[in-house]
Amino acid sequence: MRIPLSLLAALLLAHAAHAQTTDPEQQGDRKAAAAGHSPSFSVKWNPGSLAFGKVSLHGEYNLKRKKSVTFGIGIPVSNTFDRTISGDDVRLENKTLSVMAGYRMYLGKKTMTGVYFEPYLKYLDYKGTGLYTYNGGFVPEVYQASVNHSGAGLGAQLGVQFMIAKLITFDLFLLGPEANFGKSDAVFRQVSGSPVAWDGDDVAESLRDLPIIGNDLEITIDNSNRTVTARRKGFTPGFRAGLSVGVRF
Repeated sequence: MRIPLSLLAALLLAHAAHAQTTDPEQQGDRKAAAAGHSPSFSVKWNPGSLAFGKVSLHGEYNLKRKKSVTFGIGIPVSNTFDRTISGDDVRLENKTLSVMAGYRMYLGKKTMTGVYFEPYLKYLDYKGTGLYTYNGGFVPEVYQASVNHSGAGLGAQLGVQFMIAKLITFDLFLLGPEANFGKSDAVFRQVSGSPVAWDGDDVAESLRDLPIIGNDLEITIDNSNRTVTARRKGFTPGFRAGLSVGVRF
């Protein structure tokens, strides 16, 4: 039996902020006031985050006319991924906690509107459990999977934000490469199926075939319990893209 790389990749690759404060008596605020700038705040929600087991909320505080600080938190909620992929059944329950902070610089002339560049820091803690059923043999083989990942990283994203009636915000982040550092562990255990169908070396080979991280995995095979464990520490690249909607105050 060979576990599809797409499933294994999804399981294993499963996520000091810059802050600026000003004193109302300082010269910077007097210049902003003279220019007619009034700091504003927006609260946004990323609906796509539900697919990763979290409710993702973001806040943006406009310090200057074209510069903002941002903060986001992902609140863990249970989400079940239930699909049939290439004839095999996949059922995973995901929960994710995340925290993110960034410094946003708008490239246009309007406040909190237009194309922006934003470096950011983030922390992520992911937990996933589920069942994978391989239907390619004479007898279906069911594997129980448990995955944990935690780590911190930094990234930079390009995006565009626009508003409707200066109230409703649409924040589209298009390009966000990340450098993440953390640790992951995954356990795959066969819970039903023909005894002769178990091949721990085949499962381990599927894991080692994963791009980028496969060669760095520390893999342990327990044939007596039909279990394969994979662990990894270190650098993992990432990517961020999506859409948030919210309200500006």
